[in-house]
Amino acid sequence: MIGSSGHLFEETSGCAQIIRSPDRPITRLLLVAFFALSRTPAPRSETLSFPRDHGSHSDAPVEWWYYTGHLQDAAHHEYGFQATFFRAREMHFAHFAWTDVARQTFDYAEKSHLGLPGIASAALDRLNVSNEDWSASESSDGRVRLHARATFGELDLELSASKPPVLNGPGGLSRKGAGPDEYSHYVSIPRWKAAGSFRRQASRLSVSGTAWFDHEWGPGALPKDARGWDWFGVQLEDGSDLMLYRMRGENGEATPFSGGTFSPARGPSAPVLWRDVAFTQSSPWRSPRSGAEYPARWTIRVRSLDLELEIEPQLPDQELVTEQSTGVVYWEGTCRVRGTRGGQPITGRAYAELTGYARRDVPGFGPAKN
Repeated sequence: MIGSSGHLFEETSGCAQIIRSPDRPITRLLLVAFFALSRTPAPRSETLSFPRDHGSHSDAPVEWWYYTGHLQDAAHHEYGFQATFFRAREMHFAHFAWTDVARQTFDYAEKSHLGLPGIASAALDRLNVSNEDWSASESSDGRVRLHARATFGELDLELSASKPPVLNGPGGLSRKGAGPDEYSHYVSIPRWKAAGSFRRQASRLSVSGTAWFDHEWGPGALPKDARGWDWFGVQLEDGSDLMLYRMRGENGEATPFSGGTFSPARGPSAPVLWRDVAFTQSSPWRSPRSGAEYPARWTIRVRSLDLELEIEPQLPDQELVTEQSTGVVYWEGTCRVRGTRGGQPITGRAYAELTGYARRDVPGFGPAKN
């Protein structure tokens, strides 16, 4: 998950002007805009330190902690999950989604609260975020307990990192554009061992698999000509991982600020430059709810890695229409991966996030005007 936009407000002559599409609740936008009016600090230049920087950064207007994963039960049925905690100044939002591949079902839930003790919070010194009874909390040994409950089920996982934190961009500074507010600090842990349970009505499934963690914080602005992005978190069977995003401009093509990071099974990660990537999309799917048309198959080639992948959703309908929280309409779902590396067959799993196709992007704040 690589940035945020939506430009919920602009500051003109000292006054906040609400910019909204007709389907976004104006009361929520007023609250978010009110808490976002303070100036954004300059990018931090100091070295990031963990576990401290897994915690909240109160000087950043926008921040989120993002988990996705691929799970199986004892019968080898496959599932995907997403649990994301957002903070926009003092407002806290959360999304929880569950994909049942065998049943071809997708469910999601959302929360929205003002940050108050016991209701919604994010610790400053370590990873400990919560929204009502949804939470992600890191213990002293580095393990993370992730919990979320909705009408469709209750997820309870313990996550153990298989890799150290990966900094996306120089020193973890990820540029979305050339403007002073068009950046975020972006840290990933691209592979975790996951084990726990999923309760659905009277049944309890023991599940295990892998997970991915992203944490971003910053001003939350995108260039004015940005129309959304396509983000992929790919976990390959050889233990390597690829984060790749295409920032789309007005013409639908990748902007110069697209790119990613490759994490081998062992050893240091390396940046992926977009000029090294060949990217195509196909098989459009139209949402019956939003009317948005999303691509549903991608071919990605990274020349320097001799890597060519075909990514396809495990089911086409994994769209979230979050009118009760962030106002976002986006596609976020589990995908299967197959391809070649060095000419040899390879498979894997991925999560993809697609924004801007419904013209209602993720929450964020445009840069203040002087």
